Amino acid sequence: MKKLDISKLDVLAMMQFDACTRCGECTATCPTGGEAQDVELVTPRGKILKLRDFYRRQYGLRAKILGPKEIPEEELKELTSRAYECTICGQCRAVCPAHLDTIPMWENMREFLVANGLAPLPAHESIIKSVENYGNPWMQPRVQRSRWAKRLDKEVKIKDVLKESCEVLYFVGCTAAYDPNIRDMAINTAKVLAKAKVDFGTLGNEEACCGSTLLRTGLVEEARKTANKNIAMFEEAAPSLIVTSCAGCYKTLKQDYPKIGKVDARIAHITEYVLELIDSGRLKLDGRVDGRVTFHDPCHLGRHNKLYDQPRRILESIPGLELVEMERNREDARCCGAGGGVKTAFPDLAQKISSMRVEDAERTGAAILTTSCPFCYQSLKATIEAKGSKLRMMDIMELVAIAADAA
Repeated sequence: MKKLDISKLDVLAMMQFDACTRCGECTATCPTGGEAQDVELVTPRGKILKLRDFYRRQYGLRAKILGPKEIPEEELKELTSRAYECTICGQCRAVCPAHLDTIPMWENMREFLVANGLAPLPAHESIIKSVENYGNPWMQPRVQRSRWAKRLDKEVKIKDVLKESCEVLYFVGCTAAYDPNIRDMAINTAKVLAKAKVDFGTLGNEEACCGSTLLRTGLVEEARKTANKNIAMFEEAAPSLIVTSCAGCYKTLKQDYPKIGKVDARIAHITEYVLELIDSGRLKLDGRVDGRVTFHDPCHLGRHNKLYDQPRRILESIPGLELVEMERNREDARCCGAGGGVKTAFPDLAQKISSMRVEDAERTGAAILTTSCPFCYQSLKATIEAKGSKLRMMDIMELVAIAADAA
C-alpha cells in the first residue's frame, strides 16, 4: 500500500480531471486506445478517471473526513504501465469537446509517477543513462556527433558556432547526427542552407541532446541539466536564429526551453525557414521531381505546434510534384507510433500504429511518403520495408535538395 505525494501534480491538471465528461471521443481516435478498446485504462479517458480516483481517495473531501485510503501497489503499477502506453500525440486534445489540454496533462502525469518512484519503465532506463553519460539516447560517443558532416567537407562549409559567429545555428539533433539511416536528413539540410547562401554553423560535438526524451518520460530535473548546457552554448554563440530539422527538438526548444532558461534567438523548424527562403527568392527550386507525394504530419510539428501549411507549401513549390492528402491529415493525422517512448517500451504496439499510417499513405496512390521528423521517418521507413510496400520514404529536405540542385 502506498500514499501518493502529489507535490509534482500540476494544479491545473488536477482541475482538468474534473472537467472530463467521460464522453469517449478520445477513445475512438487515440492510436493506442484504439488498439485496446477493451482495456479502459489504455484510453485517455481511463487514465484521467483513474488518476482522479487516486487523488480523491487520498485528498478528496471524503478522505479529509474519514481519512485517506492508500492505493494498492498493483493499481499503481498498472497505471504506470498504461501511462507510458501513450505516444503523447495530442489527438485526444484535438477531439476533446471539453477542450482539455491533454498534452501537458500526460507529461505531468509521468513527472508525478517519477516523483513517486513508480517510473520510468525499465525499458527506458538505458536511454536515460545514455543521455546522461553520452549526451544522446543512442549510446554513441560524443566525439562522433559531428561525423555526419565529414561527407560535406569538400562542398559545404559548416562553421563551428562556438569559434565563428554566424547568423543561423543549425541544431542537428541526436537521431540525424547518429543514425546512419537518418544522416541524410542532416546532410540535405546543410546542403539546402548552403545553396541559399545562409551563414550557418553547428555546435559540433559540443551539442547535447535537447532533452526531449527525458521530458517525455517524466524526468524533468534531468532534462533541465541538459537543457541548461545547450542554453549556455546558445548564449555564447549568439545566433539570431536557431533552426532544427527534428520536430521533437523543435517542440522542446520552442515550448520547453523558455520554462527552463532564456533563449534570445528565434526558434524555427526547417520547414518554416526554408519556406521563408523560397518566398524571399534566396532559394530557387527549378529542378523537377516528378511523382505523387503525400505528407505525414509529425505530431510535434502539427498538433503540438500547428505547423501544417509550411511543409505543404514547400512541396507545392517543387516542379513536377503532385501533393495528395491522406484521409487523416493535419490535425486529424494518425500518429506514426514512435513518440512518447512507446517504440522503446511497446515496440509491437508502435509497429501496429505505424502500419496503419503506411496503409493510409498507400490508399492515396502516392509513390512517395514524406515527412519532416527523424522519428517519423525512422518508424515509417521500417514499416514500409517490413511490409514490402512500393512506397518510397523520403525526408522533405531530400526533395528540396533535389529541386534546388543541391543533392
